[in-house]
Order: sequence, then structure tokens, then C-alpha cells
Amino acid sequence: MDKYLPIKELSPSGYELTVKALTEDLADGRYELDNGAYAFISSYVTKDIKEGLYEAHKAYTDVQIILHGQEIIGVMTLEEMLKGECVKPYEYDIELYKSEGGELHLLEVGDYLILTPNDAHMPGVNRNATQMRKLVLKIPYDK
Repeated sequence: MDKYLPIKELSPSGYELTVKALTEDLADGRYELDNGAYAFISSYVTKDIKEGLYEAHKAYTDVQIILHGQEIIGVMTLEEMLKGECVKPYEYDIELYKSEGGELHLLEVGDYLILTPNDAHMPGVNRNATQMRKLVLKIPYDK
């Protein structure tokens, strides 16, 4: 589990949940963690990459961990995202933009990305519809 040590540095309780979610069949839903962090596990089918929206958060770092399936997550700077078309203005720690470009990361079971508020990201997409299960840790951002 050395691969997940960066998660442990951000959130020891998030790391514990990650290990548990990778080795046990936990229910979909929200999980409360220490120090204002929380997590959720969700199952869904990816949408076409052309339908994807970039999102950004100001208060939380996201750690997105693939439990089942494979997903593409686009990543770009917040500055680049803001050049796109705003679809949902900032509210409840999320804003959504339709933006072109970004670096695409293909994540498979056990892979994860750590995304700070400076990293706009487009999760939940793939080139083909794929059944997914993912754990997302929401860790208060320490500037």
C-alpha cells in the first residue's frame, strides 16, 4: 500500500478508508472523516468525453480513487478553465465550465489523482460508456 502514502500524508483517516474501500465492498454513500474531511463512494456509467465539464473547488482537495472500471479525468489549470464557458457559477464549493483542452489521464482500478483547488478537472468521462465505482476524498485545502 506504499502507493497510497501521499494520501496518508493528506488525511490518515482518508488513507484508512482508501485501503478499506480497495479491499472490501463498501456501500455507496458519504463517509465522515477526521479534521473536516469527508468522502463518498459512487457507482455510475461514464459519459462521453465530449459531454464532460471541468469543475473546480476552492475549499477542498479532491483525491479520486478508482475502485472499479476505468475513467478518463481531464486536468487543466484553474486559469485555463476560466477561459471557457461557465455552466454553473461557484456555489457549495463547486463551479462548472465547458472548456477545451487539458491533459487527459486514463485511470484504472487502484489508480488515483490528487487535485488541489488550482487543478480544474473533468471526471466521469471515457471514450466508451464504462460502469464505474469511485471513492472521492474531500480534504479541506490548507493553503
